Amino acid sequence: MNTGMISQRYATALLSFATASKQDKTVYEKAQQFATNFAEEPRLHKALENPVVAVAIKKDLILAASGKKANPVFERFVELVFEKNRESYFQNIMLKYIDLYRENQNIYSGKLITAITIDAITEKKLISVIESQKQGKFEVHKSVNPDLIGGFILEVNNTRWDASLKRQLQTIKNEIVL
Repeated sequence: MNTGMISQRYATALLSFATASKQDKTVYEKAQQFATNFAEEPRLHKALENPVVAVAIKKDLILAASGKKANPVFERFVELVFEKNRESYFQNIMLKYIDLYRENQNIYSGKLITAITIDAITEKKLISVIESQKQGKFEVHKSVNPDLIGGFILEVNNTRWDASLKRQLQTIKNEIVL
């Protein structure tokens, strides 16, 4: 069976169940935590796919990777995934749940890369401008890259705005060389 189809079905079911239980935001936060930890720790994927690792240990790994605070909806979903032997799809299910939740709540995700750390006021202004244009909530993931020299790079969904000094200098260099 198609991995995408399995992930879609399970994530849709989880969103429906979590929404009915008024736990969709909490499950969203757990899914984000799991996705972050899964990306940072590649051994987690190997452990979930390893048939030698006991099911109880796999469940504990998933629950630990999704945050320490217990959530009955999330825990019940983990049980369901293991009952159906779909634990190897868990990462894809969580990523799909994140996408579905964002779509359902009209949340846009983006990345802001700056040359230096920006203050909270500037960040709030930037977020409010994007939220007013996109007519939704904007979640920004910030990072600092001193190689930009100055300015910023902003990525929202599949759009990228590069207002960095590094890019501007590269453009000038390309014009002079030609």
